[in-house]
Amino acid sequence: MAIAACTHRDGVIPDVSFNADIMPVIRESCSINGSCHIGAYNANGHIDLNDSVAYNTIITKGLVNTKNPAASLLYSEIETGFMPIAPVKPLSAGQARLILNWIEQGAKNN
Repeated sequence: MAIAACTHRDGVIPDVSFNADIMPVIRESCSINGSCHIGAYNANGHIDLNDSVAYNTIITKGLVNTKNPAASLLYSEIETGFMPIAPVKPLSAGQARLILNWIEQGAKNN
């Protein structure tokens, strides 16, 4: 994951993959049990981030804004420390940047 969050020497940020780069972060920090973002009737506004529906949920719930990526709810709640909720540890700066890079690259389902 850290490699995708880096900028290469030529200034190009490598493509970020939703499945290979973003889903592991979601699994680790967001969809960890029934009281977090997993299952259709979870305690967090029915934002289901289970593997099979995570991408569709993120898109249909308007959690990303590809025109203004930093304003995306998915990113801003992580960046401000609002999510994830304790006792889950906050995402690292690299993980947050990875998510922002993915949104900046068009939030593709790749």
